Amino acid sequence: MGKQKKLIFTSYGLTSSLGRQLIGEELAKDKDLNSKKIFIFHEPYYSIERMLIGACISLGFEENNIIISGRQKSDKDLLNMDYIYVGEGNTFEILFLLRERGFDKLIAEAFESGCTYIGASAGAIISGVNVKEALVMDRNFVRMSDFQGLGLFNGIIMPHYTEKELEEYIMDKPDLKIRYETILSVANDQILVLEE
Repeated sequence: MGKQKKLIFTSYGLTSSLGRQLIGEELAKDKDLNSKKIFIFHEPYYSIERMLIGACISLGFEENNIIISGRQKSDKDLLNMDYIYVGEGNTFEILFLLRERGFDKLIAEAFESGCTYIGASAGAIISGVNVKEALVMDRNFVRMSDFQGLGLFNGIIMPHYTEKELEEYIMDKPDLKIRYETILSVANDQILVLEE
């Protein structure tokens, strides 16, 4: 029997105090966090590596168990992670870069094997089956035409939306309920956890 699959969604990630608090409260349930490994996907030009490492240490990870994308010994290292974190940024750019590096397939494989996926804002959106709805938040400057997400769950998620805002959005786009089995939201001050 495989490990339980778990998705953790927030609107704000490890670069904000609210995101660290929400994620930290959820990860505190893992009593062995100091022995667990986390892979963090981010772009070096964002210049936030030290902040992300510091945030993970404050949550209870040991520094030598924190792997920043680009610093892994092998891409297959993703398959040995306990946690994978994909944070904020432009949804289309992040998904484009994950695909370009082959991380999209590795993340999906790691998740199927029981790795917990933590997605903040754009990282939450790309976990679903489609990212096209992110056009209301982000500009598609990478000119993506294949909007297929990672497919870690059978639906889509809209971060930064309260339940009421999501209901209004769906009312304006009634075809969404036909296209997607599940439509979720996570408000700015909330965390959403899905477990299989």
